[in-house]
Amino acid sequence: MFRYTILVVAAILALNSQSFAHEAPIRVVVLGEDSDRNAVSRSSEIYTRVVAELQQSLIRENITVIDEDMIAVRLGFSYNTDRTKQELIQTLSIANETTDATVRSRLGVIFAIFPNIQEMSMTRKLTVRVRGQIYDLKSLRALSSFEVSAPETVTLPKDASMCNDMCVVEKAGEVSRELARELGAVLSQKLHIVVEDGAYAGDITGSASGGIAAGDGVLESVYTLEFNLMKNSDVLRTVRALEASVVREIELIKSNNTQRIYSVTTNKDLGDLEERIMMLLLDLGVDIDRLRFSSFGTGLSIEAL
Repeated sequence: MFRYTILVVAAILALNSQSFAHEAPIRVVVLGEDSDRNAVSRSSEIYTRVVAELQQSLIRENITVIDEDMIAVRLGFSYNTDRTKQELIQTLSIANETTDATVRSRLGVIFAIFPNIQEMSMTRKLTVRVRGQIYDLKSLRALSSFEVSAPETVTLPKDASMCNDMCVVEKAGEVSRELARELGAVLSQKLHIVVEDGAYAGDITGSASGGIAAGDGVLESVYTLEFNLMKNSDVLRTVRALEASVVREIELIKSNNTQRIYSVTTNKDLGDLEERIMMLLLDLGVDIDRLRFSSFGTGLSIEAL
């Protein structure tokens, strides 16, 4: 009986270790947007405090935060004030097209901080809220939105001369840390939901080395797949095998005597898709050493030599 119990415990521990081995931190870039004249400027101390505490909150939830300053240093970007949400998303999309895996991420969080002063009969009350959205940086789709208000309000003197703009910034900074913690809790929950909806989203998680892993996530990508100078029989057999095992949808968009081009919808990343196609071709008896594979961005080309 004792020996049986030991074996059961060992099996449970082995299963647990396997499940943890497959877990990888979600990779996300967090950026503030201040094009709205009512939003806190990126150069403000309030913004600095919120970002610092938000990053720590997300890291505690096993979420890897790609620092915006690191992206700027690695790629020579600059995040000027008054940049719109569209400009920030475009910048992050460009970062994902580089070969530097340490700055690439599938998910982006764009947020703005709004302080508000309410006039009361005897005093003024300061509240701070944050609103924003989570984006799929590959498909440029908005996945979720959020809005969080600071749990506490700050009382200000009724006479504005007794608390100038600098004073207001300092007072807002007092609640920004707690606000960032609340925001981190909300964001981590939403980010995990995005991942868990697809069981395991390799495209939006990262390996310990910082690269982008392959997986079966809820976030799908659309790739352009080209077959050049290949036998039609080999192409058709490959396409049918892809439909049966790898991709959700594959559609022919161009065909001539030397080339067939398909649109491929899948939850695999490009590297994983390329390897799967190589294995399929091998299983079909095709000599892949006589093929040239090239992939970049959202395109994969296979050409017979």
